[in-house]
Amino acid sequence: MQRENAGEIRQRPAPEQVPKKLALSNITGTSPTKLPAIDFERALVVLCRAMLEAPIPPDEAKRLELLRACRIIYTPAEQAFDDVAQLAADICGTEIALITLVDSDRQWFKARVGVDVTGTARDLSFCGHCIMKRTPLVVEDTHLDPRFADNPLVTGEPHLRFYAGVPLLVDAGSSVGAISVADRSPRTLSPRQLDSLCRLAQQIARELRLRRDLDRLTSSRPAAKLNIARDVVIGGKWRVKRELGRGGVGVVFEAIDEQGGRVAIKVLLPEWRAQEHILERFAREARVLKQLTTPHVGKLIDVGNLDPDLGDLPFLVLEYLEGMDLDRILHSHGRVPYRQALAWCADACEGVSAAHELGVVHRDLKPSNVFLARTSAPDAVVKVLDFGIATGGDPAANAASNLTGVEQLLGTPAYMSPEQMMASKNVDARSDVWSMGVMMYQLITGYLPFPGEGGLEMFANAMTRPPLPLRSEIEQEVPSDVHSILLTCMRKQPEDRFPSMHELSKAIRTAAA
Repeated sequence: MQRENAGEIRQRPAPEQVPKKLALSNITGTSPTKLPAIDFERALVVLCRAMLEAPIPPDEAKRLELLRACRIIYTPAEQAFDDVAQLAADICGTEIALITLVDSDRQWFKARVGVDVTGTARDLSFCGHCIMKRTPLVVEDTHLDPRFADNPLVTGEPHLRFYAGVPLLVDAGSSVGAISVADRSPRTLSPRQLDSLCRLAQQIARELRLRRDLDRLTSSRPAAKLNIARDVVIGGKWRVKRELGRGGVGVVFEAIDEQGGRVAIKVLLPEWRAQEHILERFAREARVLKQLTTPHVGKLIDVGNLDPDLGDLPFLVLEYLEGMDLDRILHSHGRVPYRQALAWCADACEGVSAAHELGVVHRDLKPSNVFLARTSAPDAVVKVLDFGIATGGDPAANAASNLTGVEQLLGTPAYMSPEQMMASKNVDARSDVWSMGVMMYQLITGYLPFPGEGGLEMFANAMTRPPLPLRSEIEQEVPSDVHSILLTCMRKQPEDRFPSMHELSKAIRTAAA
């Protein structure tokens, strides 16, 4: 059967609009005695499809193009998607959970719990209705909903009486499918369960976006054009000497003042100048660093904007640090002796603890953000860097900022706590405790406790699995109390971890002594 134009919305008739008994003449205009058997069967097929057809979104053509671009439909099963579906069933307490992709005429299950089939016709699909809006679809009793009361999945196996689905919004509101839960008896979901289902949908949608954008993300991006050459003076006092490096949103230069004192100047890349949430991150980092006086956090010296002829871009002037970060040490040396790892992390804990005392949560603790600065002292000084996505400390600024929006994934997946993965804004100091535990584990072992090839796989492992066990040679070297510290940091529930960075630091120093 050919579908109508993709831009037209077709609504399935409510049961009360369809006669309970239809004379064959109503279908064909002929007498039953004159209707050949084959025509009768075809007429029933036409009638049933007319009753069951799911609505078509106005952006159907764009939606299908996005679905193809994600390069996931009809692909083999993947453990990460299976784990997320099982997590949805566990959170919602349902028999059935599905990750569904809705094609032109079929809904296909990328992951499924509680059902054996791999998909159904789109016209039978509950998810075909779910993708019509940006909001969740909840059907507490299918017998009371005219859209589904006569659906064969309701009147026959698996006798669905409850459904809740959240659309997978990949781009500009277009939904390629849904994550859903279902049951064989009427019920409801608590607000917390429905919110968790929405968070899982966001994780899946992010994974689909990454797959869609894989070619663009892996291709080399040309360096942003910055009109900052050697000897350019910034802020009327700092003369640029060289570029030190660049990250996702900024470039760092070495500069000197009139007395020859060295500083590092972090300048926002010009392509982000019009992005309000990126500007707010820059401003937030300045606000946080201005309040911190601990030697274990990189110091802020000044802030400002470049001259108009240089682009009027915001900049931060930071203390100049010589040395290397822990990420470079991992890449050059692999694992490090556990006592050394503990010593570094204990100092880092003190730096983060000072931020926590101000109500600031870092949210992006990882080896590349912990720096070993060389000084005149024999040992390097540990410095925690990059408070650009920190939260807290300034409630008014937090409320005005877009940074805590649920649509954004803030942080680095490999080091994010389960609660941060589910909702970046709903974190406290114990989320940083998790991240510190992951970093310690990686320094001591040389590998991540929750590995994965992508963000969704890391998310699924962190949410559903214990940390990878220590390899035998490492387990023999690491004392049991150190192993216990690592496991306590990475408990799934925040209340089961160390309550503060201060307590974690004390435990680390005791174990290292």
